[in-house]
Parts: sequence; C-alpha cells; structure tokens
Amino acid sequence: MSDTASEKPNIVYIVLDQWRGDCLGIADSAHPVMTPHFDQIAYEGIWYQRAYADCPICMPQRATMLTGFSASQHGMPNNFMNGPRTPIAMENSLPYRLTREAGYQTKAVGKMHFWPERARFGFEDISLHPNDYVNFLEEQGYGGFYRGHGLGGNEVYPAVSAVPEHLTHTHWIVDEGIRFLGRRDPDCPFMLWLVFEAPHSPFDPPEPFDRLYDDFEIPEAAIGDWVGAEDEPASLIADRIARKADRISPQVLKRSRRHYYGQVTHIDYQLGRLFGELKSRGLYDNTVIVITSDHGEHLGDHGLYAKSTFLESSARVPIILRLPRTPLGPPDESGGRRYNRRVDSPALTADIAPTLLALAGLQPDAAMDGASLLRLPRERVIFGETPQAVFATDGRLKYLYYFAGGVEQLFDIGSDPDDRRNLAGEPEHAAGQAALKARLIAYLSANDRPAVVEGELLVRELALDADELRARNTAAWRGPLRYGDGYG
Repeated sequence: MSDTASEKPNIVYIVLDQWRGDCLGIADSAHPVMTPHFDQIAYEGIWYQRAYADCPICMPQRATMLTGFSASQHGMPNNFMNGPRTPIAMENSLPYRLTREAGYQTKAVGKMHFWPERARFGFEDISLHPNDYVNFLEEQGYGGFYRGHGLGGNEVYPAVSAVPEHLTHTHWIVDEGIRFLGRRDPDCPFMLWLVFEAPHSPFDPPEPFDRLYDDFEIPEAAIGDWVGAEDEPASLIADRIARKADRISPQVLKRSRRHYYGQVTHIDYQLGRLFGELKSRGLYDNTVIVITSDHGEHLGDHGLYAKSTFLESSARVPIILRLPRTPLGPPDESGGRRYNRRVDSPALTADIAPTLLALAGLQPDAAMDGASLLRLPRERVIFGETPQAVFATDGRLKYLYYFAGGVEQLFDIGSDPDDRRNLAGEPEHAAGQAALKARLIAYLSANDRPAVVEGELLVRELALDADELRARNTAAWRGPLRYGDGYG
C-alpha cells in the first residue's frame, strides 16, 4: 500500500433522506426507534445534539453537504428539476477536491437528486437511484415493482414494499457500497457517499420491518399552542390543507410512524453489513464515518408532514462523526475526547464538508458557512432560509420568521424540544428575540438575499383557498416511476 493511502483516512459519508434528529436510539426521545449501529458509531465518536439543515429541502441540502456553502450562499433555497444546474461549483465540491488534490477514489451510491440527473459533480462514478436501481429490478424480473404499491414519493399513508427485502433500494444501496469496497484501488484512499431514499415517504418498509414496531407504544404528535391561533403562519396552514394532512386519522398517523421507524431500523441493520465489510477488509480503523440527513420529517407534528420548515421535526437532523483510530491530531483545539462525546454547540450540515477536507489535509474555503465540526465555537449563531421562512438559533433560543404575514415565532429549544410554546412577543424574551432577528437580517443582507428589503425582513400576502389547495396537491398521484420522472 502506498504512503498516500496509509497517511490519509478513508471516508464513508452516509446520508438518510428525511430522518428526524430525535429518531435515534441514543437520543432517548419519545420515539422508540431502534438504531444499534448508529448508536455504536456515536459511542465510538461524536454526536452533535443541536444539528440543523440550513435549508431543510432535498436538493439545496445536497449542494450544501458537498460544498460547505449554505443555501443562502449558493443561492438555491428550493428544489427544481428543470431549471439551471445544481449550483455546486465543480472546483468547490468535496469529491472533486478530494480526487484532484488529495488522490482519493470517489464513489457515490443512491439518491443524488442532482440536476441534470446524471451529473457527477466531482465523483468519479455514481450508481444512481432510482435509475440504476430500476434497471437492477428489471434484471431481477421485478420490472415495474419500484413503488409498485402505487403510492408516490410524497404520499404519507403507510404501505409495504412491493419487493422482497433483499431487492429493496436500501439493500441495493448497501450492496453497491460493498461492491465498491471490493473493486476499489487499494493504493489510494477513498470516499464513499451513500445516500438512502428512506425513510422519506412513501412509508413502505419491507417485511418484516413493516410489523417490527407493532407492539411498541407510539407517541402522539406534538401540537404547539400556536396551532389554530389567530397568528398561526399561513404557509403552514396552506401546507397542511394542500397535503390533506388535516384529513389523516390518528390511526393512520400511528401506522405511518411505525412504518417510518421500520425504515430507519432497516437502514441501520443493513449498514451493519457495510461496517462489517470495512472491518473484515482491515479498513475500519482508518476510516472517517459521518452519518447525517438532509432534513427531518414532521410526521404529523403540528398537523404537518414532510419538511421545509424550521420547526425541530423538520430542520433538526442527526450528525454523528467517528474519527479513525490512527493518529490525526487532537479532535479539537482543547484536546477533547474522540469517543462518546456529546456536543451542544449549534452545528450545520454545511460543517461536514470543511471537516472532511481538513481531515484529508486540504484547506477549506474560508468563505464557507460551514466550520470544522472538530472546532465548533461554544457560542455560535446559525441561520437558514427557505422560500417561505428564515431562522436563527444560538442553540438555546430559536427565532423563526415567516414571509406570509410577517409572522414571528420564538422557541426555547432546551426546555421545549418540540416547539410547543411560542414565546414571541413575551416581554421576558424580547431582548433575545430582537438580538436573533438583528443577527439574521445582518446575515441575509451580507449574502444579498431577497428576504431583506430596505433593512427589514420581507412581508408578503398568501391567500388561503382550501378548495384550490386541495385540488392542486403536489404531493399526490406520483406512484410508479421508471427513472427519475416524478420527483419534481
């Protein structure tokens, strides 16, 4: 093995799609989800308990996770499938720099959600979901079985996988990752990016994971005191109506939650095969493992499903970092422990790219919003932006501003982890609210964002026509797909 391969750590970067920050075994939340392998990686590494997606939407987050630049910086705070290229400057992408500047072999497997679909953005090779996975199903005699139950990618009713467990996209993604480990060049370090479609809806785990949580007590959805109030954000009301979330019964919600947990556990168990393969090949000790998500899933909280808000169930994500056992210097400037650490400093998915660049011996771009996860300041304010809202948090208070009607929310995320009590406008919190709002305006102004108009946050009107919203529900009727058509 060459000096290059032995001096630089391998990287396994794992992303689940739509995975809540509290649906992790070690989180000890009300969600009884089993994640033994994720928990073990956290015990061997560092768990960031206050981690967020700056823009909790699929495509913007993939750009952020591969560059360290937030959506407010790269300028794409929304999904698109027929617009300009995904704004990842090739020379700034993590895989491009690792390949060109540090001699890494780079491979991606899973749901890239790039545009155009076959764009590589610096990866040497991609096994693409759903395109290559659909081809695999056809080769196995299961043509037309991807989402063969008929539910689409944003429908939240429970279903069961139309294919056996060993033919699911979760199993296929892990198989492709293991196949890469057997085919890679042993004389250079590697980066393997695995992006799972699950636990994103449809909530369709395979047998027996569809019944795994049948005997578990399922928590009720969190409902804030602001739901149904006169100043409830209009954009949340519109989303609830359009997705027909207000028509989902408590029984359906509980079954959907059981299936969601089943999908998370299915991924966790499957990754046990990958981690075992790393160990059997003698690669585990010299491999950085990062585990995260692009955003959460409301899962019925506050009468909502899916994501795109800065409520905890949508914006908060897991970030777990396991460092190699080989010497790479202290994990932070204070020489803190490498293992079983819990970090409360606010963290962003944008922090992952600069962290991995530094571990590979490369200099991150100083303009990135992302900071090294190994050197997070104790006092930090982080920001985020979507087309509907903006937010800021210092890890204690969280400020949300909705453009529709200029509605403000403030939550104490330490004592209120489910956003149940809106503190905005209360005199004892006025100073904290004003400070976060001022910092947010300054941040957005520095990035020349249209969310700020003449020094104030944007205000616009949103008409609520329930019949029209239900009729044009964009989350419905997207069932079987051959390739990527239907994501957008």
